[in-house]
Amino acid sequence: MFTPARKKLLLAVLVLSFGVQTGLVYSDVRSEPLSEAALEGRVLWQRHACQTCHQFYGQGGFLGPDLTNAASRVDSTRLVSLLTVGSGQMPPLAFTDEESAAMAAFLREMDRPEIGRGELRMGTPGEGAGAQAAFERAVEAALGAGMPGGAASADGPEQDIAEAAAGFAAYRTRPCSACHFPFRDSPVGAPDLSLVAGALAPDSLDRVLAEGRPLMGMPPPVPPLDAADRDALMAFLEFLAANREQLEAATEALAADRSFDWRALPWWEFP
Repeated sequence: MFTPARKKLLLAVLVLSFGVQTGLVYSDVRSEPLSEAALEGRVLWQRHACQTCHQFYGQGGFLGPDLTNAASRVDSTRLVSLLTVGSGQMPPLAFTDEESAAMAAFLREMDRPEIGRGELRMGTPGEGAGAQAAFERAVEAALGAGMPGGAASADGPEQDIAEAAAGFAAYRTRPCSACHFPFRDSPVGAPDLSLVAGALAPDSLDRVLAEGRPLMGMPPPVPPLDAADRDALMAFLEFLAANREQLEAATEALAADRSFDWRALPWWEFP
């Protein structure tokens, strides 16, 4: 049993602890080591009210994806497309080349641990932080090693690998990974891409890549795929189908290879 004196002492300790924590949090002065270009991008972020739909470090809206680590997963081609013509629910903003470069600089410089963490990041994309990053690393390694693809073309295996690599590049510059998960159907019903080449005839697959399947929830690709892009993407899908077992095993191994220092986690930043 606590005596009245001990209860008062316990309450005083709790109040003091709360005061110390509050002081640590609000005295955590942080500078903004942003370049001039990144500062221009921040002005655009604020002017267009991007935080209404997107989050940075856990703050913002939920209609669009969290952009804390967007620089790690969205390449320049895809970013320019998003900022100029939009995608899905995101409206076209008609950014100029200079504005797109400024926004890219802002996203890139905000994706740095010394500024803060808006999500619990278990490693980095280069260390296999998740299934998608691990999948892309596994594909890159397989293509680099010259792993054979599907049906061999008359031009030989080197040409097959080159075309599959071009298809992989086309895949990465579009938001395919927003709906399609590696080696399984996604919760929104997007199919496993490693099985698509065997499920659809070439002409049907070509039509899907050109027009999407709007009635089934798949919009037309943005930016659009021309005939050469579609041929390359089909070669990539055949490559996935031909090497599914090896790529799935490599993806699982890379996704499990994570390094994280729990001591470096700023616990007070997470509620």
